[in-house]
Amino acid sequence: MGKIFAIMSGKGGVGKSTVSAALAEYYARQGQSTVLLDGDTGLRCADLMLNVQDRVLYDLGDVAEKNCTVQQALVQADERLFLLAAPQLMKASDLKAKDVGRIITALAEEKDVVILDAPAGVGRGLKNLLGAAAEPVIVATPDDVSVRDAEKLGALLNERDEPRPGIVFNRVSPRLIRQGQMTPPQALAQALDMPLLGIMPDCPSVYRALLRHQRVLDCGDEAWTQAVTALAKRLMGQEAPLPEYRPSAILRFFHRGGD
Repeated sequence: MGKIFAIMSGKGGVGKSTVSAALAEYYARQGQSTVLLDGDTGLRCADLMLNVQDRVLYDLGDVAEKNCTVQQALVQADERLFLLAAPQLMKASDLKAKDVGRIITALAEEKDVVILDAPAGVGRGLKNLLGAAAEPVIVATPDDVSVRDAEKLGALLNERDEPRPGIVFNRVSPRLIRQGQMTPPQALAQALDMPLLGIMPDCPSVYRALLRHQRVLDCGDEAWTQAVTALAKRLMGQEAPLPEYRPSAILRFFHRGGD
């Protein structure tokens, strides 16, 4: 049985799908047969991130309605990387959680790693993916709105007796932390009472890679690819150190003086 990770977020726009695609690519490049399942019904984007948008014939909805098999719906992006696309012409309420769970189980029986790119928020689309023996991973940005939504999402998972989620902070700026404008990820994770799984630095190269239709793992930024590697290893229970950024009293003083 393969490992299943549900990558989720309390709000949109925090880079959840980017992290999902990067993880899927990383595991595949490490020789593990990997599936990225796009669970964002009606708003799919994983096919674009893997550059296979012209090869999608069937999707998650087709498999759920038994119009095709799971294997027929999989799009091979690389030798060991596969995509199961989200349906664009269905609503989340058109899918049943038991059907989605059956599909996820079938994927995990065939593949080493299954990455579930869950829809943002706490709606029906997310709930369709819960209960599938997945390890929940919440992606957030280090701002008040995203942290509050991550807290709400964590509370929902707790109410449904899901496994305790870990958290990944994306778009972390060491400079803003040193200036005292951004709270360090370790402090935020402690406040949320969630294990800190990853720290993804703010990286313009990732956005430029998407604009050039490149895979995000090929963005060329060493710090970002190292952060993906550390996250992927920690998800597998391996040792991988996380950077620890601290506010600088001197920079904070001069920054306030500049205001």
